[in-house]
Amino acid sequence: MEKAKKQFTYEELLQKVKEQEELIKELNDEKNAITNFEYFVNESPDLVCIADTNSYYKVVNDRFVKMLGYSKEELLSRPFVEFVHPDDLEKTFEEVKLLSKNSPTIDFENRYVKKNGELVFLQWRANLNSINNLIYAIARDVTDIRKTQEKLLSSEKSLNEAQKIAKIGSWDFNLITQELNWSNELYEIFEIENIANDAQLYPKYLSCFLPEDAEELNKNIYNTISNKIPYEMEHRIILENNKEKWVFCTGVPILDKNDNVVELKGVVQDITQKKQIGDTIKAKDRAEAANKAKSDFLANMSHEIRTPLNGIVGFTDLLLKTKIDNDQLEYLKTVNESANTLMEIINNILDFSKIESGKLELNFEEIDVYELTNQIINLFKHEANHKNIKLILNIDEDVPQFIIGDSFRLKQVLVNLLSNAMKFTFSGHIKLNVAQIDGDEVASKIKFSVIDTGIGIKMKNQKKIFHSFIQADNTTTRKYGGTGLGLAISSQLLALKNSELQLSSTFGVGSEFFFTVAFEKTAYKPNAKVVINDLIDDYSSNISNSLSDFKILIAEDNKINMLLAKTLIHKIINNCTIIETSNGHDVVFLAEQNLPDLILMDIQMPIQNGYDATLEIKKSEKTKNIPVIALTAGVLNGEKEKCLEHGMSDYITKPIVQKELEKIVLKWLKK
Repeated sequence: MEKAKKQFTYEELLQKVKEQEELIKELNDEKNAITNFEYFVNESPDLVCIADTNSYYKVVNDRFVKMLGYSKEELLSRPFVEFVHPDDLEKTFEEVKLLSKNSPTIDFENRYVKKNGELVFLQWRANLNSINNLIYAIARDVTDIRKTQEKLLSSEKSLNEAQKIAKIGSWDFNLITQELNWSNELYEIFEIENIANDAQLYPKYLSCFLPEDAEELNKNIYNTISNKIPYEMEHRIILENNKEKWVFCTGVPILDKNDNVVELKGVVQDITQKKQIGDTIKAKDRAEAANKAKSDFLANMSHEIRTPLNGIVGFTDLLLKTKIDNDQLEYLKTVNESANTLMEIINNILDFSKIESGKLELNFEEIDVYELTNQIINLFKHEANHKNIKLILNIDEDVPQFIIGDSFRLKQVLVNLLSNAMKFTFSGHIKLNVAQIDGDEVASKIKFSVIDTGIGIKMKNQKKIFHSFIQADNTTTRKYGGTGLGLAISSQLLALKNSELQLSSTFGVGSEFFFTVAFEKTAYKPNAKVVINDLIDDYSSNISNSLSDFKILIAEDNKINMLLAKTLIHKIINNCTIIETSNGHDVVFLAEQNLPDLILMDIQMPIQNGYDATLEIKKSEKTKNIPVIALTAGVLNGEKEKCLEHGMSDYITKPIVQKELEKIVLKWLKK
């Protein structure tokens, strides 16, 4: 029999409906919640995912797909560790292990590799649901933030490197918090240990200051805060072990919106090296100024001494050619030799000065080795005969006759060596040996040796004799005389040709001074040079006897030199008309009035010097073709060139030698 259905009362039916409605509402709410969650997940700007502990994604949102560039199927079908940058795998595995131990992930970062190969920095928050053993995670793209941080770090590194290179350290001081910050380089400059939050930093900084500089710094800081203006100061700092540095400091005020100073910023630069360079430059400038003053002094000294020497040498030369008794002849020879010795000393001092200042340059010309060495030997024949010493010249057959070099300086070195040998040799012989030690068709390396049987040099003195103003011992100068410059000058002259003066000596037996120089050869030709010179000398003498009726203008402010010049000109030219003046201004006027055939022009004269007078003479159409011969006591480097630049035709140095004057006069009067 069918069971009868239960009959509900009206009230019970109402209750059932109400319960159904509540159930429906709960289901709808749950559905809405799921819909809202799905919407949140899919529309989230962050990467949302669910993964299992086997490293597979179960759910990924659209942002995850869009960010990495993979499809959902690709992301869900492969272990998520395949998308992690290889260098970040290890720390990612460690983080997953921590999750399994109920340790949530907070702000963990790793790098993912996008499908296009680009990298993205992700910052994770995740937790493990222990009920279903699933990992729920959210990741935020922090790529731009990390790149900005890297740029900042790179900029900071570049700034630190730039500060290190420039030796500039920066600082800032907050007046409100009293916080002082230094850059790394500032610690390096002051050599103070970089300690975090070091309360003693400012006292340590001030301890490096000298008291007066610390006082000035405090005044500057007070003034900057009070008047809102920057400050600068340069001062020394004293570090440990009394190490000294120079620094240049600047400070500027930082204002708030109310125009109050709230902070100070500044830089400190280590200028020690710059200061040292500056001091070196100043020392160099002082040295150059002193050297110029020395050169000027030597030039003036040369002129002042050569001027009276010109008269002494010139007139004694003339007197020696007159009829005088034997005693007078002996006295005059002594005076003449003394004057020439003094001239030699002056020349040595001037040469030494030029070499020392780097102003001496070699002149290259053809040299006849046979002629030059014979001339040098002839200079010492008289003294050798007087001392009964054999004077020998040996030239090997393979020595080339003609070479290219500075004949004056080569002669100077050899004369110095022979003069020394003659001074310290009292019996036996003195030899000048010339030998080729190496050579080919274009070059020849020649060794010059001066060998004597003199007193010799002790071993302890053999090095110091090559130094300036030094001789073997204190008795040498008193006994034999000399300045001690000859060997020093010879050594320095040879150094200009990459050679050196060498010595082999035995005390009491004798000495050998020798050097080797490489020369360029010239083409072989007959020894015609000596013959031609002899012919010129004879020809000059013949012409000098036939010259007459020339008009010569002499400008010379020294009466003795004027008398000497007049005397020599009268000896060279018969019936010569001489016009005299003692200043450059009158030279110009007299040249215009008299139109002389030749002008002998002193350089240093009152009112107007010889240079300016010559320039005016050469400007005038009437006088521009008159030869002007410089008569100068100045022999420093460039003197001749200066004379020629000012329009002078030729150049004669004092003391005037009759033969040289004669050649110059004949040269220009016969043109």
